[in-house]
Amino acid sequence: MTAPAVPAALLWGVRRHLAAPRAEITAIQRQPFPGGLSGSPLEYWRLSLRKAGVASSLTLVYKRSQVVTGEFLKGAGQREALTYAALAHRIPLTLPTVVAVHAPAGEIWMLPFPPAKPASHWRAAWDEEDVRGAIADLARLHAAHWNDKALAEKAPWLWRPVGEDADRLLAEGRAGLERIQDAALFDDSLTPQRATRLLALARDPSPLLDILNAGPKTLLHGDAGFQNIAISKDGRMRIWFDWQLTGWGPPALDWATFLHPWAYPEAQPPLSFQAMTDLYLQALARRGLELPAAAFRRQLDAALLWRWLIQWAPLFGLYRERLRPDVQARLGHAFAQLHWQSTSKI
Repeated sequence: MTAPAVPAALLWGVRRHLAAPRAEITAIQRQPFPGGLSGSPLEYWRLSLRKAGVASSLTLVYKRSQVVTGEFLKGAGQREALTYAALAHRIPLTLPTVVAVHAPAGEIWMLPFPPAKPASHWRAAWDEEDVRGAIADLARLHAAHWNDKALAEKAPWLWRPVGEDADRLLAEGRAGLERIQDAALFDDSLTPQRATRLLALARDPSPLLDILNAGPKTLLHGDAGFQNIAISKDGRMRIWFDWQLTGWGPPALDWATFLHPWAYPEAQPPLSFQAMTDLYLQALARRGLELPAAAFRRQLDAALLWRWLIQWAPLFGLYRERLRPDVQARLGHAFAQLHWQSTSKI
């Protein structure tokens, strides 16, 4: 029988995970995993092992980023793999148990998650305590690396959405809005008047960037919505996953992504946006970080608009064929309920 082609990174990771430097992988069975994360297909890898002459098995979830064209997710798979390999010990949250990574290819092998509360991109079966716990987690992450410039310097691969990566991200957002106008790709939420206002911001983003770059910076999850947090059935464990957009920037950028999925029509948040924002600021204050509420909400308005410009404007304009009608309707609802409201405050 021919031995399986075993990725070197996987074998090394399994040996470290088992504390067995001579363990061997004798067979690999691969099976598609239902669903997917950030457009990345997942697989179950069932490994047959031999350790000290004894046969055993290990099941892992395999993820490899398959990002299509677009600036927003460029390098996302490699960034996530590097986060697990180089920063996991610096992140004060519960992360997936990652057994192996191959950063150049953006490959990750992790243990399956325990049973979790139902969640999708559009709705999470969370109660108020779940929301409070996730907010406390995010404040803990931000507080741990508040203005930690040394960390940013040691990890130049971190996403910098309002720093070094801003120009390329905004260029695609601007192109998306220009196509929306040229092709009259309007709808009830993105009217011609709204598209004109957003295009003006895309052409002169200084009002947004000045606000976002005026305050403290920290380590960002990058996409901190409920779709990337698995809460155990008993509510005691929260696993934060999908670190493809791990970055360095103002905490309001992460907070904008936390609020965004709660604006989908099916989401039914157990707390208001105002109440959740107050809880976040209170959680930071308990850690000795006092952010003036008015200044933070101004940053949040800028963050909501910036995130829409760099993420959703390209999708609505340049890559519209990827949007199913139901997804487009949900995104339009969230835009009208949350992001557009910020334009009058900038």
